[in-house]
Amino acid sequence: MKDGILKAMTSDGKILVVIATTTHLVEDARKRHGLSFTATAALGRALTAGVLLAPVLCREGQVALRFDGNGPLGKVFVDASPKGTVRGYVENPQVELPLNSLGNFDVGGAIGPDGTLQVTLDNGTGRCYVSTVELVSGEVGEDVNRYLVYSDQAGSIVVVGAHLSKNGVEAAGGLIVRLLPDHDEETICQIENNITTFGSFTFLMRRGMGLEGMLKRILTGSDVLMLTEEKPISFACKCSKERFTEALKIFPKSEILSMAEEDGQAEGRCHYCNEYYHIGKDRLLDLAGGAI
Repeated sequence: MKDGILKAMTSDGKILVVIATTTHLVEDARKRHGLSFTATAALGRALTAGVLLAPVLCREGQVALRFDGNGPLGKVFVDASPKGTVRGYVENPQVELPLNSLGNFDVGGAIGPDGTLQVTLDNGTGRCYVSTVELVSGEVGEDVNRYLVYSDQAGSIVVVGAHLSKNGVEAAGGLIVRLLPDHDEETICQIENNITTFGSFTFLMRRGMGLEGMLKRILTGSDVLMLTEEKPISFACKCSKERFTEALKIFPKSEILSMAEEDGQAEGRCHYCNEYYHIGKDRLLDLAGGAI
């Protein structure tokens, strides 16, 4: 099953749902960063949350998430666009913890229950809006849900997850359910009961169920109106060798010459995608001519 995202609402206009499968992009992130099982589960949830939030919060620009907890994983960074691209990393990708009391990856312990989630919304105009909320548990879904309730003063349900085996990521994805004006408690209780009854999101995925099928399962009891066709999503970074080269131009001429003469090259790594860039001696000497 390819990664994708779908937006729908109930025909009575009371519930909006965004649902996505992110298996391949989370596996891509795992390989890029050499993530442990726990780190994969944590970053996978955060990447999925970013993918889901982007089309909900903005039409252009991007949404950035920073989980800053007191756990050994350190900070978790993600940014995503409504175009279906997302990237992210964790500070300590090799952190591994025992399974928690429920037999799941201890994402809450890895990120830490104490700290903050910072959400930065750039709507494409160059002006950013920053909101910060305290972490609820470090489990990602609950923390993103708290942000949505805080920002909109409206109820929501956030489900994100990743199922891993020794071979890698077998299923990852999630959904955001947002309560629109005039919603009623009966409807939201029905959805919560549906989610509980049908099992975990990744369980449905592993059974081969597609996005539309899962959506209709979750919204059983309501008529569903599809707002978009299924759109592809992927792990994608904005870095490039050209950007790295441009960044070197801010260094004084003496430092660039030192790189050229002492090291024979300049090397840089993108935190978000772990791509390495090398600039050779001749190019450094050219840059030194136009440096500060």
